[in-house]
Amino acid sequence: MNSSLKLREQQPRVPWAVVAVGVLAAVYIVAPILALGLRVPWGQLPETLRAPATQDLLRITLSSAALATILSTLLGTCLALWLQQLRRTAHLVRLVVYLPLALPPVVGGLALTALLGRRGLMGPLLEAAEIRVAFAFAGVVVAHIFVTLPFVVVAVDSALRQLDHEVVASARGVGMRPAEILRHITAPAIAPAVLTGAALACARSLGEFGTTITFAGSMPGLTRTMSSGIYLEREVSADTAYALSAILIALAVLLLAAAGLPSLLRRHREAAARTLSPMNAEALRTLTAPVQSPREVSLVTGPHDVTFRGGATTAVVGPNGAGKTTLMRFLSGRLRGATVSADRVVMLTQNPGLPPTATVRQALSMVTKDDARTEELLEHAGLEKLNHVRELSGGQAAQVALLRALAARPEVLVLDEPFAAMDVESAARWRHLLSVTAPDRTTVLVTHNLHDITTLSTDILIMEGGSITAQGYAQDMLAQPPNAFVASLAGLNLLEGTVADGVFTAGDIALPAPDVDDGSAWAAFPPTALYADADGEYSLQAVAAVGGGSVLASTGTQRVRVSGVAGEPAPGASVRCHLDHDAVSVYTRI
Repeated sequence: MNSSLKLREQQPRVPWAVVAVGVLAAVYIVAPILALGLRVPWGQLPETLRAPATQDLLRITLSSAALATILSTLLGTCLALWLQQLRRTAHLVRLVVYLPLALPPVVGGLALTALLGRRGLMGPLLEAAEIRVAFAFAGVVVAHIFVTLPFVVVAVDSALRQLDHEVVASARGVGMRPAEILRHITAPAIAPAVLTGAALACARSLGEFGTTITFAGSMPGLTRTMSSGIYLEREVSADTAYALSAILIALAVLLLAAAGLPSLLRRHREAAARTLSPMNAEALRTLTAPVQSPREVSLVTGPHDVTFRGGATTAVVGPNGAGKTTLMRFLSGRLRGATVSADRVVMLTQNPGLPPTATVRQALSMVTKDDARTEELLEHAGLEKLNHVRELSGGQAAQVALLRALAARPEVLVLDEPFAAMDVESAARWRHLLSVTAPDRTTVLVTHNLHDITTLSTDILIMEGGSITAQGYAQDMLAQPPNAFVASLAGLNLLEGTVADGVFTAGDIALPAPDVDDGSAWAAFPPTALYADADGEYSLQAVAAVGGGSVLASTGTQRVRVSGVAGEPAPGASVRCHLDHDAVSVYTRI
């Protein structure tokens, strides 16, 4: 494949009627400007530009627009960042901030007069300080800020709301301070929006009229801007008004073009195919080892009180919606209301949470704060050929994110399905690394993968309905599952029944259980132990074929898998089968 080939996603076609209306809208915008261009006395334009009155108009307009844009951009960006910290009141604050966009300009001018005019609320204070705002150049700037500030807030606030929250949460989790997150992650992500907001604010400032003339007046050489100059000239000389309008339009076009240039020049990055180098697990263990020795970690919340063994890997399992993610968020500190006996907890979700504007090295150096260590980590992980985050495939991003989490030297490492996006070979490499480094820390692993449980986990914690229902050694719990979910993970049939006089009974099935006390009990056995046999002692009802000669069948209210079934019996059909009692483990509830 040609490496220079640019990949483009096919876009859905828009109905012709929509296209027609869109073209009409574009014509509606462009046509008046073109008509104005036909009325401009282009030969008179140089003379108009050299006129002292025009020079004054340009000076006041450009200087006030520049000051207003700088201040609006600074204030608007900070205001948008603050809005992201609000919860219930954010919507109300947004309505107040956007209000100048809906107000008639003259009303905005009167509002500023009521506050900053000589007879306004702050008038006496300003007069005492010998500061004049209304009907002065400062008033022009103030009026422009009032009008342009919402444009910056709208642009930046929209970009912040589109920012992946996991990127920020991940950065916080690996130990980055708020100032570092702002500088290295948030600021680069919203930079295009800040530039767009500044350009819109400046363009609006260049054309501002109503609020300015109401609050600052139109005094020649002091507060008269291009807009007010054009308004006055149209009554004296239409040609001069058209010429001034052409100048103002040219300034706005140049400004908007400059604002859009970075987007045009920005490189579009596609996921790149790269061959990864071998991994040095022992070297990575040294580079990622926590400062503290592994120790027992307790988590106490309202509904939970659980302890994770130091140097162990605990697999947290349970059906979807059982509360596993909530428990992990409590453990990592992302949710308040929990007491955790660990200082350095790093959580890695299925979302890699890598900063999209950074290179792989930059993303890692944000954590290590050491370029040399970063290079060592990448080299020993076999990821040194990876370049920009935007070029990573899902599996590559997952590997970089896992390396980044380990680079933080966490005391507790919380992982949510870390290998889900990786290919088989890559997953095997990182499984091996986690098994090598597991004794150095406490690891908590959310997974539904039996292979992860059997190869990585020393303990299992089971959640159902938002509660922890069981916890114990993985080997014991897989051999004697405490519930149907764990049995399904272990690939076992599980029957809940009772033991009486040394016999276990569950539905149609009865088994000898001489060593089990009377009462509630479980029976676990592999599907191969229950196989189809015309002379078998049990007759079960087929529920559905599950492939590979296996059938899901019912005994009483419970279901089990029967192996070695010929064909696909219809639902409800009788299936004769035999159970190998030697393969069955009968035990009391854990």
